[in-house]
Amino acid sequence: MKTDVMIDLETLDVLPTATVLTIGAVKFDPYAQSQSMNDCDTLYLKVDVDSCDTLGLTVSQDTINWWSNQSKEAQEEAFSPEGRIPVKDAMDELYNFCWGAKRVWSHGSGFDLVICENIFSKLQKLCPWNFWQCRDTRTLYDLGIDPDRPPVLKHHALEDAWNQAVGVQNVLKGLKDLGLDPMVEKR
Repeated sequence: MKTDVMIDLETLDVLPTATVLTIGAVKFDPYAQSQSMNDCDTLYLKVDVDSCDTLGLTVSQDTINWWSNQSKEAQEEAFSPEGRIPVKDAMDELYNFCWGAKRVWSHGSGFDLVICENIFSKLQKLCPWNFWQCRDTRTLYDLGIDPDRPPVLKHHALEDAWNQAVGVQNVLKGLKDLGLDPMVEKR
């Protein structure tokens, strides 16, 4: 059952106020063994950077410099002008995609979800998840079980989100094989 959502952003800053270039999200079953993106529901959005300006979202020269050192393919995907939509429309789509998720994941606890929460706040829109539903792949991957993530185009938001979701599935399977289930509801 696709109960969880993985979110990945490509941005122009590393602060919670970052301008967003692209949003990738994957709705997945954390206990399945999906090795294909076709097994997931996906959302991929290219955000109009000028619309981020109107919200006061930020750009840093260090991040622009970092982008100049990434692969040509990643740069073309992140910066191509085709198919861009206003940040408000993108966040409305993300809100609808995430609504009802049991858990929302990102690769690190202080980046993707924090940026999304900041933008939802600036748009005066409720966030579709609660703080206790947020999960962090980096912590999960550090448990000592190989996440065995498939190769993808790095810094492509949708491919990264799917790659990270597969890593979650692989670590949870490894924990389950050891007789552990870290996501049992405890109240």
